[in-house]
Amino acid sequence: MMKECPHCHKEIPVDSIFCYHCGKAVEELPETNEESKKPKLKKNPRVNSWSKLGMMLFLIGLIGFDFIIGTVVNALGGNVKIPYIISAIIYIIAIICGVLSLYTDKQDLKKGYEPNGNKNYAYVSIFLSIFIILVNLSQIILK
Repeated sequence: MMKECPHCHKEIPVDSIFCYHCGKAVEELPETNEESKKPKLKKNPRVNSWSKLGMMLFLIGLIGFDFIIGTVVNALGGNVKIPYIISAIIYIIAIICGVLSLYTDKQDLKKGYEPNGNKNYAYVSIFLSIFIILVNLSQIILK
C-alpha cells in the first residue's frame, strides 16, 4: 500500500517515516511524542548515597570478613562462626541501605524529582547480601 509524500508528492510506503525521494520527515517520530507526554522531572537537590554505602558494606563483609578474616581464622584452627556472624550483621545493614536507596528514589519520584540513587547498586547489595548470608548460614550449620 502506498501514500503520497506531502513535500515532493511521490509515492512512498504507508509505514514510512521519511520520504526516500526527498529525505524529509513524513510524520512525527513516535519517540518525540512519547517524550513530550512524560512530565519533566526537576533536578534533585538531595544526594542519595544509600546504594553506594550498601555496596561498600557488602564488599567489606565479603572480602574483609568472609575471605580474609574467615580464611585466617580457619587456618589457625579458630572458630569460623564469629567472622561469619559479624559479616552477616554487615550484610543485613547492606540490605537495609539498598532498600533505603530504592525507597528514597521512589519518594523523590513522587515529589517530581529525578531519582539520583543507583538502582543497580541497590539491587546488588540486597540480593547478593541475601545470597551470601544463606551461604554463610549453611557453613555455620555444617561446621
